[in-house]
Amino acid sequence: MGPKSMIDPQVLKLWRIRGCFNSLPLVIVALVYNFFIQIMPNTALPDAGIYITIGLALLGGYVFIYVLPTLTYQAWRVDYNKDEIDFVSGILIKKRITVPIIRVQNIESSIGPLAKKMGLMSLTISTAATSHKLPELPEEEALEVQKRIRRLIRNSL
Repeated sequence: MGPKSMIDPQVLKLWRIRGCFNSLPLVIVALVYNFFIQIMPNTALPDAGIYITIGLALLGGYVFIYVLPTLTYQAWRVDYNKDEIDFVSGILIKKRITVPIIRVQNIESSIGPLAKKMGLMSLTISTAATSHKLPELPEEEALEVQKRIRRLIRNSL
């Protein structure tokens, strides 16, 4: 049986805002293409390209802003147990990672400008082998998780 705890719904909002930024290149390509069609009407560029670029920009925007963040949010599950951290991620390929508390060497926290404005913080748990980035949590909760993991590490030694 895997982890049951879903991540904070505020993270979905943050991921959707990031999706807006990720879809900007598609909008810029559509605008540049349409600009060239307008200033150079006798070029070899196909007129149907206007509709294709606008359609791709709209489709890409929908995927980056709605579909991917929603599916990623539904896929993430995290549990912080007494002796391990268990999390599941992945849309098409589910990846379950269990990190024994005794193997944790470092816990890093990071806050980007958008996450800071929304009161979110992400944690990265490092072991000897690799690092595992957890999705953003409310800042108070992230600090509490960080303290809890430190306590569990001290108690397991």
